[in-house]
Amino acid sequence: MFDLIFQGVQAWNQVGFFIGAVVCLGIGGLILGNSVYWRVHALRAQGTVIGVIANGGTYTPVYRYTLADGQSHVAKSDTGSSLVRGKETGRVVPLMISAHNPTQARAAGGYLLDLIGLVFALPGVLFGDIALTAYPITRMTWFMAAAMLLYLGERAWRTFIPKGQRLSIEDWKKLHNIGETTLDLSNVKPIETFVSAPEVAQARLQQTKSYRMIVPILAAVAVLLLGIGVYQSMKISRLETQGLRAQGQVVRMNSESRSSGGGYTYYPVVRFRTAANTTVEFKDSVGTNPPSHRTGDKVTVLYLPGDPQRQAIIDRGFVLNWAIPGVVFLFAAGLAMLCVTLRRQMKVAVV
Repeated sequence: MFDLIFQGVQAWNQVGFFIGAVVCLGIGGLILGNSVYWRVHALRAQGTVIGVIANGGTYTPVYRYTLADGQSHVAKSDTGSSLVRGKETGRVVPLMISAHNPTQARAAGGYLLDLIGLVFALPGVLFGDIALTAYPITRMTWFMAAAMLLYLGERAWRTFIPKGQRLSIEDWKKLHNIGETTLDLSNVKPIETFVSAPEVAQARLQQTKSYRMIVPILAAVAVLLLGIGVYQSMKISRLETQGLRAQGQVVRMNSESRSSGGGYTYYPVVRFRTAANTTVEFKDSVGTNPPSHRTGDKVTVLYLPGDPQRQAIIDRGFVLNWAIPGVVFLFAAGLAMLCVTLRRQMKVAVV
């Protein structure tokens, strides 16, 4: 009975990782693909902010720009925010204009969407590798997959838009300004009509001060993460290049209370015999909840012959062994890109 429950939990986790991989890769791929498409196909021009469209506290800037043929056009940004800074009437902004819709544009030079896409896509790759390599594919896997798909299908059916409330294709195109060559300017108003000019200037000054405080902190954290990533990479590199592999067995699961959120994290304790015929027991550095192993499981151990007690891990394959330093480097790169973006915005703010 215990084996059946354990296999069910393991299969449920496996299917969950696989669905998470599909969702993350789908969202990340969509965002990155859209960003690449804009960078490759968009037209470039200098635009001037002529006003914003206000909707529930969100301000979407509207630009006037001139293409190489001398024709003047008006375009609405494809993104909006509650921030006032950067939307001042008359501000000149480098633009990317949709090649198929001259009324749609976005500010050029930002990498925030690319970063968001990577944040979704890279965990998707990791989740997929875990689902396919860390767990065995059994009949219980297919059973749990069918159960989860039925559950997700039922939830989707409950939230499905009733037929009478669905938008027609033409209404949907009109809502997203697809196929239109002109933009209705009746709702476009200067940002100063919603916020006074002194308030705009004060917001810019306050935002700049905040960035000046935040950027050094983010840079320091990025450097710290970079150091941790380098240390972890050197450790894994030594194990991969100089280490030996041996068969081990999980002798027990150590449960440790989480510092936040309550609950426990379970770490496998593994016993194995080295090439020098020495018995070594170590606690793996990766803990999970629910536990990823159970007592008696056979595992492959990767260890350094000179220090098998402290330099040993459960060998989960090349991708998963490098997952921890990879994730650390990802966060470090993300913080570095954020620092660059904030620095650019600080320079624009003083113009």
